[in-house]
Amino acid sequence: MMLCWILISLFVGFLKAQENPDVIYAQVGGTVTLPRKDIKAENVYVNWYRGNNESITIARNPQSGIIRGKDTKTHIDLSQDFSLKISPVQESDFEIWRCEQYVLTSNYKKTYKLYHVTIPKVPAVMAGESLYLECQIESSPVIPTVTWIPPKNSDCNQINLKGEKIKVNSVSRCHSGVWTCKLEYMKKTYHTEATTTVYVIDLPSSPNPIYKSSSEVKIPCSLSSNIPWSILNETGLIGGSWSFTPLNDPKSTHSFLKLDVDSVFRWIKIPDTVSPVKAEEIKLKDHDLSINLPVSENIRGLYTCDLTFSRKTLSTKVQVEVLKVSSSRGSPVYEGQSVNLTCTLGHQLTSDFEMKWNCSPLSSCSSFKLNSSNLFIPEVKLEHRGKYTCELWKNGVNLTSADLFLKTEKAPVDIWLYVAISSGVVVFILLLVVFIMCIRRYRQMMMYRRRKTKFCCCKNPQQNQKGFYKT
Repeated sequence: MMLCWILISLFVGFLKAQENPDVIYAQVGGTVTLPRKDIKAENVYVNWYRGNNESITIARNPQSGIIRGKDTKTHIDLSQDFSLKISPVQESDFEIWRCEQYVLTSNYKKTYKLYHVTIPKVPAVMAGESLYLECQIESSPVIPTVTWIPPKNSDCNQINLKGEKIKVNSVSRCHSGVWTCKLEYMKKTYHTEATTTVYVIDLPSSPNPIYKSSSEVKIPCSLSSNIPWSILNETGLIGGSWSFTPLNDPKSTHSFLKLDVDSVFRWIKIPDTVSPVKAEEIKLKDHDLSINLPVSENIRGLYTCDLTFSRKTLSTKVQVEVLKVSSSRGSPVYEGQSVNLTCTLGHQLTSDFEMKWNCSPLSSCSSFKLNSSNLFIPEVKLEHRGKYTCELWKNGVNLTSADLFLKTEKAPVDIWLYVAISSGVVVFILLLVVFIMCIRRYRQMMMYRRRKTKFCCCKNPQQNQKGFYKT
């Protein structure tokens, strides 16, 4: 009688195990692991079955190793501890799975059932807008606890959020990336993670100006995340532009590039505009909207990169500063002349900036008159020939440097001859002018004397006429 009760109890337990399989949630396209009961025996046989199918799907045999059924798909495998691993999960996998283990005469059975967890596709959002996320859970005998884990972006401190539906206000680049919906159930015995990718469209601005002195400069303009062009088109991308405001004329802003979004994304020159870009068009790579410009004094100013969408325009601004060293005498500078080297950004610097001079190889800056941005050499000598470097510093940080090679030479003989001849000609002209002025003065005096009239009184006894007569 006791034996009958034992058999009945085992049979009822088996039926309950069959009727109430453990709940396992999974996401289509994701990965799920069905754990086997940990039986510590080297000679354990592990058989996995799909649904009511009596043929083995995949098994572990101590003698033969891993055995696969003839209809077993390649996305089903055994993990190191012989648990069942399904990756990627397919729609046909959402059914009952059975695990049977044998050790000598002992038999251990476990049943699981897969349930859906789904995250609807999230459209791309603009920076500053609200983000809505939902974790849709198929009804099952258990009620999972839902926790949202935000992307782990650098310099971003995000907090986990609770609930199947969440709302994130005023999103930024920190919210762009993979969001994870974590389910915990069966008294936290099991957990499942479903993921979705969120795209936040933003053009972060460069907080600091770019300082250059030579070669090329890259004007950055890139999206905060690697967003496919197809996503941008779905969001309503209309076009874009690059515009420039010169440093010496802040009120004069003009666009010089426009974004072609018809087929191949590229920057195209705007006709009849002054453009610092040499190429007629720039093909874009890796969703990078940046441009490269040759460095010169003419590119000093503010650059604005715009992306225009149907409901909003995103902009980023970049200030470009060019350090330039110039000589008051040009090149070459002759021995004995004075020269002033000027280092400037084209505008007045604030007190937190500092300029330092380095001279090489023969000259020494310490012997010259320094005034931050100016280096004055009162009398150039041949040993002053060399490279003069002006370094721009701000708050102890070296921003950039500019070089000038000072070429010094002895004054050639023909120059001194030219100077002597020129001086002689000037002296001769001066003497000639003085001589002519003296002659004119003498002639004026003689003319004055000739024009002066003299009268006298004559005493002639033979004439009775009285009066004055001209002599």
